[in-house]
Amino acid sequence: MSSKKAYLLCKRAEEMFEGAKWRLERGHYDLACFEAEQAAQLWIKCLAFELWNEAPRLHDLNQLLGFIIRKLSLSGKEISSFVDKFRQMRKDLWFLSESYYEARYEEVEYGSEEGERCLRIAEKVRKLVEEVRRAARGGVHDISA
Repeated sequence: MSSKKAYLLCKRAEEMFEGAKWRLERGHYDLACFEAEQAAQLWIKCLAFELWNEAPRLHDLNQLLGFIIRKLSLSGKEISSFVDKFRQMRKDLWFLSESYYEARYEEVEYGSEEGERCLRIAEKVRKLVEEVRRAARGGVHDISA
């Protein structure tokens, strides 16, 4: 069920998330949001590669989420139960995607509130991905495998 690619994507997601936390602590809120979004993307792609050995070459979180929802809907009962949890994240993922774009290209400066929100959303993605991975393995928990 797992692959080296899934392992590398999860590892990179963890590193991006650590970078986002580091930037948040130093007041670099725009870049904290940028890295939090990247971490969320990588966690979702890690899940896709671990479960199905594929992930679309997309960078929009809601499109990636749509891919995961479609695939989970076709999976076994214990995994398909996560579909609603992913659907509930759409609004948050939209915010994270927008902040990723705006932090780079727009005349927007994020403050601590937005930076913290970006990290909270990325953390929610991480936890949900961990839950699905654990369920897919029959309860075994290991974020790096």
